[in-house]
Amino acid sequence: MKRILVIFILSILSACEQRSSMTTLPDPVPDQSRTSSVENVSLYLPQTTFNESPAEIEAIVYNDSPREFTIGDFYHIEIKKEGVWYILSYSDKVFFENRRFKDYGRTLYPNREIHQTFSVEALGITLTPGEYRLVKSFSPKEGTFYKISVAVPFSVE
Repeated sequence: MKRILVIFILSILSACEQRSSMTTLPDPVPDQSRTSSVENVSLYLPQTTFNESPAEIEAIVYNDSPREFTIGDFYHIEIKKEGVWYILSYSDKVFFENRRFKDYGRTLYPNREIHQTFSVEALGITLTPGEYRLVKSFSPKEGTFYKISVAVPFSVE
């Protein structure tokens, strides 16, 4: 009887462990075909395949345009489920614990690049095997206010 109880408890714990803490927003993202370069601003990842959930993802943002853009530390991750991209959600406490996690604060100058490290670990999630995109948004520093967003795919095996 004790053996059955131990096996039952271990199976419950195992099931809880395998359950991902990842949740998504209910609706798919509107831009399913987002690219890694828009208006001559590009996002690159030196590593696009990870054997397990990465603690951090290195990213390089390059501005090959004559304009300045506002950039910050904020990124978001999308997951591909059944051929459709969804935004991964995470707790609002991420924004309270990391005050720099926003879309503004630095300037991306023309013909320059910025190296950034995006912390998956800081989101409090573990990426399960699958296809993902790292998404970055920018705003032109001058002129009409609007945002552009770029995305680069990566995978966890």
